Amino acid sequence: MSKRTPLDLKQKWFVAQHWAQMDPPLTRASYAVLMRLLDRQNTKSGRCDPSAIGLAEETGFTERSVRSAFKELEERGAVKRYRAAKRSRNQFLIHSVEELGQIARLSELKSRSGRSSSMNSTSAQPAALFRSALKRSSPETIKETIKKKRSSERETVPNSRSLSEKHGASKTEMDLGEFEKRVVKVFEREGYGYEGLLSLPATEIEVIYGEMTKGVLSFSNAVGRLLKKYRSEVS
Repeated sequence: MSKRTPLDLKQKWFVAQHWAQMDPPLTRASYAVLMRLLDRQNTKSGRCDPSAIGLAEETGFTERSVRSAFKELEERGAVKRYRAAKRSRNQFLIHSVEELGQIARLSELKSRSGRSSSMNSTSAQPAALFRSALKRSSPETIKETIKKKRSSERETVPNSRSLSEKHGASKTEMDLGEFEKRVVKVFEREGYGYEGLLSLPATEIEVIYGEMTKGVLSFSNAVGRLLKKYRSEVS
């Protein structure tokens, strides 16, 4: 889990009010555990990793109830849980109200893009699974491919508008859900984690995704802009 800016007192208050007014409400154990997690958050690193046994002693609920509360809080989206190793303690990222709104907007956009595109579903099996069924290319096919590539390199480069339109036809095949998955992998590889992506304004992600689907940006350029935006905000 990478470091994140801890919630300040005002943000914690908004989180408490948000979940106190939710319908359906959290269970008593889950709300009590969430309040203890807010209180236990490290004010410098943002880390929050109390044990289930310790929280049971502090809240008066059984350890089993506390662990059920962990599950409910994660399923409802109040927290994101990490574990560095199988026997290590849980580490919790508590979502602010702003982050909760952003997650909801991304989820809505993802479901909308899924409804509008019946092809290239993100749940489709990866092409790698069918690689063994592919026939080996013959030498003639390879030669033909090289010949076509050399021929295309000699052609005049099209104007920027036609290039964008050409790229746009292929970029629209990636829906928002697949885009988010691939961006998260890059953020995790850079050490920023999923919470790094969530710290960006939802409008920024929507604009960049929109430009990519229109062919204005490639995927690598889109991710580059998101990383640049994140780094400028945390520096």
